[in-house]
Amino acid sequence: MKKILLISDLDGTLLNQTHQISPENENAIRRFKEMGGLFTLATGRMEAAVEPFIQKLGIDVPVILYNGAKIVDPVTKKVLYEKQLTIPLSLWSRFMASLTEADDMALLVYRDGQVYAPVRNAVLEKHEKKDGVVCLPFTDDLIAGPVTKVMIISDSVQKANELEQAVLNSGLPCEMVYSESNYLEILPQHATKGTALEELVRILQIDQPYTIAVGDNLNDLAMIRQADLGYAVENAHPQLAAAADAVTVHHERHAIAAIIGDYIEKRRELA
Repeated sequence: MKKILLISDLDGTLLNQTHQISPENENAIRRFKEMGGLFTLATGRMEAAVEPFIQKLGIDVPVILYNGAKIVDPVTKKVLYEKQLTIPLSLWSRFMASLTEADDMALLVYRDGQVYAPVRNAVLEKHEKKDGVVCLPFTDDLIAGPVTKVMIISDSVQKANELEQAVLNSGLPCEMVYSESNYLEILPQHATKGTALEELVRILQIDQPYTIAVGDNLNDLAMIRQADLGYAVENAHPQLAAAADAVTVHHERHAIAAIIGDYIEKRRELA
């Protein structure tokens, strides 16, 4: 029998609106693991922002972080896979200029498991509270060296679109994705949850596992396409729902528990 690997996005998928794991989802995941299934996370979050959920669920399968730019062993904390990018000075200048022009935008830079921000404002503090992280002061060496990702949070769709176009015009080899409607992420080239899932299967050295991926937004698109079975939650972005093999219940209705109950436990395909 094939080993089943279930990979879930966090925000808007596994987590409810208060950014917690429901008892229903937690219990279903534990049953799934007891039956021999493998469970892990694929998220845009950084290490510190995902650690509480790793501990709560007892996850021991490598986790996909930064929307596919890094895979980390949750037990040893060893980085198993990583991609980075270097932002040209002209783009840094454009980002900083946009920050000084508006107070409804935040810029976050991720490197070596830390997150930095050049300007503190209400937008940044709201994100810190959501992810349970504290941004460090921005330092000039971040401009010169490679980073894991850059994230722009903007309450203005127009500003986000303008910066997205500026990145495109720069010719920077990278991936760009909206992980939420107002979260624009700039990632290393070929860094997606889909390519990371492919790499994760290689790392696990399991002979042809059956992969099931679940997500809600456009940053999950490559992953659900890469998986043998790709699920979208009911609250998913329309484009993701259209690409999914199946649509499950709303994330507020314990979507992961529904998938485990409806598909995995009924078919008993676990090794």
